[in-house]
Amino acid sequence: MATSPPAYAWDWFARQRLLWREVRSRLAAGGGPSAARYATLEERGEVITLVRSDYPNDEQVRRTVQAVVTDLAFLGRTDRPFAALGVRTAPRGMRWWWTALTGEQLDRPSTAHPGNGPAATGTGGGASGRMGVPPQQLSLVDLDPAHARDDVAEGYGDSRR
Repeated sequence: MATSPPAYAWDWFARQRLLWREVRSRLAAGGGPSAARYATLEERGEVITLVRSDYPNDEQVRRTVQAVVTDLAFLGRTDRPFAALGVRTAPRGMRWWWTALTGEQLDRPSTAHPGNGPAATGTGGGASGRMGVPPQQLSLVDLDPAHARDDVAEGYGDSRR
């Protein structure tokens, strides 16, 4: 594990109120010199600033943060592949914590749309995976106005150009 998570991983952590509050609570209730410092904090900014500064140098803080992320964010299910968690579009910060805790290297989320050839596998060049060919875009042209808002007709604007 890196000495400290990258900024985007901390940003994700800071947005998870349940996580940082639980870390503060566990550190305040635990023994050691940091307990008194964490017991006086209530605001997110204060807690995150102190946790981020203590994380690289304090083993207790590091273990507590990792345990809370494991227990609450991943429900303790770090014994299986990330895909088995059922998180369809996991934020980058969440993915970083998973990799740091489990060692499983995750592929970057695909920005390609299914059916775009090599882009779906992450290979090839250009935005669509094919050199010089733009990705397919949904278009609102050539729609029958009677079906434009009809959910049965595949939804509004679901035709490919």
